[in-house]
Amino acid sequence: MSGAAIALKEWATVLEAMGRGEQLLLIRKGGLIEPGSGFELLSNTFVFYPTFEHQAVNYLRAPYQRYFEEATQRRAVEGQVRIELFGVAVASMRSTDPDLLGRLEAFHIYNREFLSQRLKWQPDQPLMVVLIRAFRFASPVTLPVLPRYAGCKSWVELDSPVPLATARPVLEDADFKRRAAELSAILPLA
Repeated sequence: MSGAAIALKEWATVLEAMGRGEQLLLIRKGGLIEPGSGFELLSNTFVFYPTFEHQAVNYLRAPYQRYFEEATQRRAVEGQVRIELFGVAVASMRSTDPDLLGRLEAFHIYNREFLSQRLKWQPDQPLMVVLIRAFRFASPVTLPVLPRYAGCKSWVELDSPVPLATARPVLEDADFKRRAAELSAILPLA
């Protein structure tokens, strides 16, 4: 993999957990200004663009609430964004089942209130659940924030690709395979 010019916007707090190997799933419905039937995977490989809009500490389970403050302290200066992770979508599925989402707690940091709220918002659209293999760059990549990156949308096309060569997996191969196997026992990902 040489580089990625597409970025997925995700809560900075979630990215703190993903960068520690504690969050393996994206659970998405899409941004407010996105057309169509909700969240779509535009690419299987993408960099993560940390966002601070709409994230709330009260949507996180208690052990992970400290990541909210940590993400805020690590935020890039105004007018810039710090890219530290890229992801590979390994598998995905759609779900409207609140019981299924409850069984996935070992793979994400959200609380039940958040998941319930996500299911109720635009109830005709299912949630997209995506298993992510996360990679951390040897050094963060800082980019200027362009006006076209703004807004409540999931994907942004970057001006130039972010090189992926220096990134290393957050979880070693054996650990990731073990966690993916645990997840596949609960969730029929494709």
